[in-house]
Amino acid sequence: MAKELRIEAKVTVLNEAGLHARPAAQLVHFMHEYKCDATLHRLDDPDEKADLRSVLALLMLAAPKGCELGLDVLGEDADKAAEQIVDYFNRSFD
Repeated sequence: MAKELRIEAKVTVLNEAGLHARPAAQLVHFMHEYKCDATLHRLDDPDEKADLRSVLALLMLAAPKGCELGLDVLGEDADKAAEQIVDYFNRSFD
């Protein structure tokens, strides 16, 4: 049985257009590769959470450039998923 991991990280939206439809769709696509669950929440409003398997939920975060988000990933390959997600944010969704 695989060990369940929990990874927490902070990411910042660096893209001029914020967290918009294309990067939201890419994040959802990334999650298809992993056996874990992931959420983002706004650090300025922790009640605003989004499942990374839902484009609509990610868009509802309304995260503009400079917005800081908390990333929570839980599952057997959470470390790999978190690494890919954090890297995507650090590359300004490129």
